[in-house]
Amino acid sequence: MPLEDRASEIITQLGALERSWTTFTGLLDERIAIRTKELVNHNNEETRGRIKALEELKELPAQLHSELEGIRAALSEQDAAI
Repeated sequence: MPLEDRASEIITQLGALERSWTTFTGLLDERIAIRTKELVNHNNEETRGRIKALEELKELPAQLHSELEGIRAALSEQDAAI
């Protein structure tokens, strides 16, 4: 996928996330709290993995922003080379 297309896709995704992210992260936090209580009561690798996956999901906007910044930097370098 060309960098310009990926940048456009990320911008669209971030826009969609912004509209519901506060509500969604609240749901993620609730599920993390429930799983953390489960982990305290029963040390279980599967539960630990679920918590990690939920925490990683909370980082999605930051990951997308970082990818977008990298694409923009690469596109700037391409423009400068021309």
